[in-house]
Amino acid sequence: MSWRSDLRERMRATGSAGRTLGRKVRSSAQRELSNVRALPSWVRQLIVCLFLFALLLGASKADKGLALRLVDFARTSVTADITWEEVKVFAAGLPAKLKNFASLDLRNFWSRAVTGTPTELAWPVTGEITSYFGWRPNPDSPGMSLHQGIDIVAPKGTKVAAVLDGVVSDVRQSPQYGLVVEIDHGGGVSTVYGHLDSALVQEGEKLRRGDYLGTVGDSGNATGSHLHFEVRKDGIEVDPMTLLPPLVKGP
Repeated sequence: MSWRSDLRERMRATGSAGRTLGRKVRSSAQRELSNVRALPSWVRQLIVCLFLFALLLGASKADKGLALRLVDFARTSVTADITWEEVKVFAAGLPAKLKNFASLDLRNFWSRAVTGTPTELAWPVTGEITSYFGWRPNPDSPGMSLHQGIDIVAPKGTKVAAVLDGVVSDVRQSPQYGLVVEIDHGGGVSTVYGHLDSALVQEGEKLRRGDYLGTVGDSGNATGSHLHFEVRKDGIEVDPMTLLPPLVKGP
């Protein structure tokens, strides 16, 4: 066989191998695309909702009309069986709104969701936080439990201040949290102060932000002197750290 014939034979073999490889690649790509299309509709909707949630997280400083439209669309996407076409229609209008997203702010968006307006609480007492909101190991039994507030260590007798204006809705004894004061701030928002040593207020009393309501103690099921502090929205506990200002350390 001449070198020319040999070269032609090699080129035909190479071309055949390339076409075979191309068919395999296209087949693999088609299978992957089919797998994506075969995803359950709820999975695709969940992905869309997560994307929308990421946009909504900071909407507090955006134009009020835009914020309301975003919240309304997110609510609809969760409570109704939205279609992909509806998502595309909404997404098509986003480029014109992108300039409004430059001022998105997570902290104020969350406080607006809880209190109705961008709000920053006052610290009820100054001290180290030894336990945050969330799941934690039980101190005296196996398993985990949800810690519904934060624990702030402070010397016994330290005065505790109201974090917002409000009305004292309850002064009670609790097996878990000892002496407790609860304040209603209106709009479904309330705060709870537990493990108190003493209460300086009574039910029905009006308080201003910063007014003293009691003193830190170790009443109830407490391992030491500290304040248990909760924030509730419509009776549901939320993380107080999303509403409290940053801790300032130093002199």
